[in-house]
Amino acid sequence: MAAYGALVSLMHIIETLEKHPSPPISINEKQVQSLTQNITFLQEFLDCYISPFADSHEADPLERRIADAVYAAEDVIESHIVDQIHSGSTIVADHEFYHNLQKVIEEMDLINKEVKSIAVEAQTKQKPDVTLSASSPTVKENVIVGSNEVFLDVLDKLTSDQLKRQIIPITGMGGIGKTTLAMNLLENALVKERFNIRAWTTISQTYNVRETLREVLFRASGDSSSDLSEKELGQKLYQLLFGRKILVIMDAMWSIEAWEKIKFFFPDNQNGSRIIITTRLSDLSSQFNESCIVAMKFLDEASSWDLFCKTVFGKESCPIELEKIGKHVVANC
Repeated sequence: MAAYGALVSLMHIIETLEKHPSPPISINEKQVQSLTQNITFLQEFLDCYISPFADSHEADPLERRIADAVYAAEDVIESHIVDQIHSGSTIVADHEFYHNLQKVIEEMDLINKEVKSIAVEAQTKQKPDVTLSASSPTVKENVIVGSNEVFLDVLDKLTSDQLKRQIIPITGMGGIGKTTLAMNLLENALVKERFNIRAWTTISQTYNVRETLREVLFRASGDSSSDLSEKELGQKLYQLLFGRKILVIMDAMWSIEAWEKIKFFFPDNQNGSRIIITTRLSDLSSQFNESCIVAMKFLDEASSWDLFCKTVFGKESCPIELEKIGKHVVANC
């Protein structure tokens, strides 16, 4: 879909500017963080989103709005790069550039808020279960390709006889499949049978401790408790989890501080409980002092083609007349 491709392109531009030894422009650090957070959230949303317009020739207004905002951000950044190059000037603070980029970021913030409200509305319409598998309104079948060994490795850690609570960090670059892997583990029949409580929460760069506790409590019991304070939520969650065998997945964690602020509310019941943390930061995973770090790697050529076919054609095979151009697309990806 165009929106997802645009997000990937914008992330590439930002990463290139950050890593370039002599970038033509400098973006405000807070704006980089905001853009990265928005891009990551929207990519994860689109990974699981089934458009209501999928079977029609109409464009999805939500996807179009996402794409327009991303294209606007690209235009602002690329136009400023061209201006700097033509002027031959060195990197200087540019108020107009900052202002224009901030307007685009604010639009992306609004889109994210609307997406989150859609998700919350969808969740309240569902019958509470021990877990809700994803934060998006609709979740399509999660396809794991080329990661079977990693899946079995983590499954083995989840079902081992070790009674001490384990934290299992899953690392890998953005978009490599950490969230999909975690979702599949959460819904695995053996995992469902083994754990009394399963819950999911997403922890972004700008995490909120109270909202994180409230989300885990809701996912674990169906109790929204929106009027409770952070301390009250923590106590209620601790009481719910105490003595039970739990699996909690904390997706997209960016800092050890997020865990340090909530870890006291997750008791070590000495009964084989597990916490999975997904992160794109390899140095973060080592800070948990755990020996069971799992790293996800890139797919090989055959697995990449397999994933492409399953994503585009579902259970059907790729038409022979499209195979050459399809493999060209996969090679570029």
